[in-house]
Amino acid sequence: MKTRFGKWRLGYAWMLLEPVLHIMVLVAVFSFLKDAFYPGVPTPLFMLGGIAPFLFFTYCFQKGLTAVESNRGLFNYRQLRPFDAVLTRVLLEFVIYLGTIIALLGIFAWFGVSTRFNDFLLLVVVNVFFFCFGLGLSLALCIVGVKFPEIAKFSPMLVRPLYFMSGVFFSLEQVPKEYHIYLEWNPILHVIELTREGLFENYHGMFGDLTYLIGASITMLAFGLLCYRANWRDLVRSQ
Repeated sequence: MKTRFGKWRLGYAWMLLEPVLHIMVLVAVFSFLKDAFYPGVPTPLFMLGGIAPFLFFTYCFQKGLTAVESNRGLFNYRQLRPFDAVLTRVLLEFVIYLGTIIALLGIFAWFGVSTRFNDFLLLVVVNVFFFCFGLGLSLALCIVGVKFPEIAKFSPMLVRPLYFMSGVFFSLEQVPKEYHIYLEWNPILHVIELTREGLFENYHGMFGDLTYLIGASITMLAFGLLCYRANWRDLVRSQ
């Protein structure tokens, strides 16, 4: 927690300020276009349902690339392995992600921006497998970060296009159908669609495929574990 927030002057408040700033910008932009961006769901809540999951994915991507090098001194202790560093970072980001959603939903409700809740069990299932996806991704990327450290410098360029392809500020039903076949390959889009469906009763997103998300998450986790299993000794020995 100290290394995650200690360098910011605002400290732990940045956990809430970062998504709020994203939401404010998007709400300001889309308020000029229409009164209700998605009928039945207040625009700030709609944006929160996309921004919070995407920030979790972004930090899993970035922290996975640097997990080994940032914690190399800890590996002098025989009981600690790179897996521990990756798991801890993903767990921290996951707790921040869930805490951000809960806190901001409460703050928005305090100011009268709310809508009826829909499906708690769906949210639990989606987030369990989203965590698995993030862990698998970070395990694979920790190897990439050691073997190809220059890729870490290009990580913002790799993640930024996904911001516009993952439904962060739109619903898939607002996109022409001819583009659905391409966007539906993106697991993050399914996470966001299912998150909004679970959070908001008036959100009628019919494009979030839970089966696809489960399959993608298990595949990514298996891939990450296999990559780590094959390379973990090299991670500890590399200088």
